[in-house]
Amino acid sequence: MEEQSLLMRAPAEIRMMIYEYLFDDNGHQRLLIRSAAPDKQPAPCTSPRRTRYYAQDRTLHRRVFETTYVLATPGVRFSAGLMSTCRAVYHETAHLVYGRHAFDFGRDIEAVEPFLSDLTPASRALVREVSLYKHHGLAQCRSGAASDDWRSLCRFLRDRVAGLRKLRLVVQGGKPPGPWDGPREFSAADFKLLADIRHESLDWVADLATVRCIRDLEIVPDVQYCPPPVSASMIVFAAFSASIERGLAEFLRAQLRLG
Repeated sequence: MEEQSLLMRAPAEIRMMIYEYLFDDNGHQRLLIRSAAPDKQPAPCTSPRRTRYYAQDRTLHRRVFETTYVLATPGVRFSAGLMSTCRAVYHETAHLVYGRHAFDFGRDIEAVEPFLSDLTPASRALVREVSLYKHHGLAQCRSGAASDDWRSLCRFLRDRVAGLRKLRLVVQGGKPPGPWDGPREFSAADFKLLADIRHESLDWVADLATVRCIRDLEIVPDVQYCPPPVSASMIVFAAFSASIERGLAEFLRAQLRLG
């Protein structure tokens, strides 16, 4: 019982010193949450409460497999078992884990809803920042399922993560090796026009714009090599990629009504 626990009878300052030792983030303010690979599934006894879901690997075979989420940040040591000893300990330690860190899901956006759904409402309310990776629809095979996943994710953040304040969005882009014919960069007004005509490159923005709890948006470009654009869609992709930090960021902030 809590009133008989030596830990809970210790002064709050001593308990916090113990918690700081048992919940060591190794200096990482952003924790990486990833879908476990098929050959690296956690043992059931170590993750009895983690929701299982399906993910698709990134090999050429594009296999779908059942998995769950794992903490992928190196050097982090959290005594998760301590959190389940009693409600008082959970309440005191939840802030160390969920209130002090941002959660980076990278490309594994399918892990967002299971991870956050498994938290108690009070712990989920502590989450202030998440980081996501946004693929560009023109740079990969388009999929209705992928669009549905993004829409479902935005709906979940809107309805279930009301405490969310910052979104760090890593946006995929490509840079040709030399100049190309056509627009080199888009302004925020250009992106507004593309959105108004429902261009496929911006079909995800309307879903993101519904997440009104966001107060801070950080845009990070992930621009890699791409071949010289020879089609209209690839010309748009090249200009889109060159505009991520300026025109796209300004457009997205306007859609989210950020100052």
